[in-house]
Amino acid sequence: MKKHLIDSHTAVEDCGRVAEAAGVKTLVLSHLVPAEDPAVTDQMWLDAARTHFRGTLILAKDLMEI
Repeated sequence: MKKHLIDSHTAVEDCGRVAEAAGVKTLVLSHLVPAEDPAVTDQMWLDAARTHFRGTLILAKDLMEI
């Protein structure tokens, strides 16, 4: 299962890197893995993306409308 999750998802740092290179103004992070893990805070997701992305970051939540 761990191998599948790693192989089939993009690291949040890479999401930030690609968004920055593409000139994206707002990056919405969704479908986060591991989901609902109390050891992984919202701020940790945002900080990881921020290592490469300088625009606006939104951490998507269920039923959120953007």
